Amino acid sequence: MRKIIEALKSAKALASPLTAFFAGTLFTCSAYGLLSSYLAVRLSAAEVPTFYSGLVLSVYYVGYIFATLTAYRIINRVGHIRAFSTYISVLSALVLLHAVYFSPWYWGFLRLLEGYCLASGLICLESWLNTRSNNKNRGLIMSMYMITTYLGAAFGQLLLNIPDKLGFVIFTVVSVLYSVALVPISLTALPSPDVSKHKSMSFRELYKIAPVGVVGCMVSGILVGSVYTLGAIYAEKTGLDLIRISFFMFFTILGGMLVQMPVGRLSDLMDRRFVMMWACGLLFLIAPWIHLFITEGWIELIASALLLGAGTFVLYPICVSHVNDKISDDQRTEASGMLIMLQSLGMITGPIVISWTMQQFGAISFLLAFSAACGFFVVFALRYIAFRDAGYLNITKTDPVPLTPTHIYTQITRPDTLLDKAKNIFSGKH
Repeated sequence: MRKIIEALKSAKALASPLTAFFAGTLFTCSAYGLLSSYLAVRLSAAEVPTFYSGLVLSVYYVGYIFATLTAYRIINRVGHIRAFSTYISVLSALVLLHAVYFSPWYWGFLRLLEGYCLASGLICLESWLNTRSNNKNRGLIMSMYMITTYLGAAFGQLLLNIPDKLGFVIFTVVSVLYSVALVPISLTALPSPDVSKHKSMSFRELYKIAPVGVVGCMVSGILVGSVYTLGAIYAEKTGLDLIRISFFMFFTILGGMLVQMPVGRLSDLMDRRFVMMWACGLLFLIAPWIHLFITEGWIELIASALLLGAGTFVLYPICVSHVNDKISDDQRTEASGMLIMLQSLGMITGPIVISWTMQQFGAISFLLAFSAACGFFVVFALRYIAFRDAGYLNITKTDPVPLTPTHIYTQITRPDTLLDKAKNIFSGKH
């Protein structure tokens, strides 16, 4: 019990300076989770074929790829805070355009632009967070970040139940959530990463540094993208009503959230590649059985969703931590973009392929695909674990997260402000 209390105190000390950061992330992901599921339900209700629905929704992640190729240039030019505010402001406006006209192809175009904006914002957040952590606490801090993202996304699923007879209330709520997300990030006094230092790197270099982390990000994209894009469609195809669909999505994301901190802390204490492999191995065994229990009752539905989420959402933060343990600060912005791109490739290919298999072979193909992806990763990881050490950097240039809260007025209270310097000049003090 004492160890648990000490661990919670340590986590609180790490999280305290990042409160504004996590608040902005929470609102952003609430909007993202609500919009993704709502669009899937609307397309399904309009009797758009499952394959075309998956295609339209997965275009969102094509925008991710464009973002990873270009966003880092803007971030390195204007800084993380200004770039984040710009991207999320545009995203808030794009959401409202869904209510103007209904067409799968028009919505697909909007999803492309939305994916670009959100991915650019995530590059800002993740590179910023990894710069403020070190090898001893990166897994725990990333787990807190992921808890925030999943808590926000899970809350977004519950907002599906908001009455919306006219078809634009949900879009308004999403736009408001994105707009509110700008407030804490824009006002935070947490130092932004130094954008004057930048070191380019290629995919080949990144793969050579951390092959298991690179492949793990793509596998994670297949799993996470399929849940967000096709999870609601899968639940509907199994016969669940709207309330049960929303709770299935909610508890799936909640399951991913609940395991983040213990698994993240575990990855700080050992070779992260083993943690990735074990997580995928468990999901490989569990996924096919979920289909047998999801329609049996509320308890079975909740338990199945929790297990699915626990295996699905834990992989990405460990992969990111593993890669960032092996690179320096001046590589983080570009590396964050490439890791998001890899996950995006999985998010594109996964829903497209799985939606086609669902249309051809039934809803159970959704879960069988999870087992196939996880089985592949376990075999791949075993190969590298057997013949290569993790190779983590013991000492990095990374500055740890400060252990005292930051406040918006910190700079104003410093004795060396411009006003104080002016007073010293006029009083004859130099």
